[in-house]
Amino acid sequence: HSWILVIFHTSVLYERHIHTYDHAMEITRLDQGREGDAASLLARAMDLDPVSVWLFPDPEGRARALPLVTRSFVDRAMATDRVLVDSSGDAVSAWIREDGTGHGAPRDEDPPEEFAPYAERLAAMDELASSRHPAGPHLYLPMIGVLDRARGRGVGSAMLRQRLRDADLPVYLEASSTRSRDLYLRHGFTPFGDPVHFPDGPPMFPMLHTPR
Repeated sequence: HSWILVIFHTSVLYERHIHTYDHAMEITRLDQGREGDAASLLARAMDLDPVSVWLFPDPEGRARALPLVTRSFVDRAMATDRVLVDSSGDAVSAWIREDGTGHGAPRDEDPPEEFAPYAERLAAMDELASSRHPAGPHLYLPMIGVLDRARGRGVGSAMLRQRLRDADLPVYLEASSTRSRDLYLRHGFTPFGDPVHFPDGPPMFPMLHTPR
């Protein structure tokens, strides 16, 4: 979807007190044909994320615009790397392989009308965040979404461990809260430059994980 103007990480892994992960819940790659389900779950999980709320302040507009963003991420992840899901249907993570030559999709199409009320903020995010990606090939984790009922069980952390264990490239993300930043620090990510500050908005924390 070349009308997506901006890529951002929505860190909804609020697992400060991690419980033992239920190993009966298997983490697998998303099957072809289930992209819509994964995008819908991500939109639900990230609805109250600080960056999501700043981008799309009104709930009704956010309900229309956010699923377009999440579907774009899911489609890009399926095309370039993978989408991980857990067997309970409560969590999704999208992993995008980038070559480092440019960030985001081409802009040869008009954005959808759902984005029109938020054009200024989308442009600000695009300008401030897009340039922060690593210059070389890397994996980009734009989002992990965990529904409220599953938070605290460690499912998001289990997804991170599984993909990081097999990653052959650096993994880049932007944490959208100090809580999620602390979680990623525990998984071996380190700060990658200064935080990104949006006009009258929340900070985002660029982070990088380097394979050992």
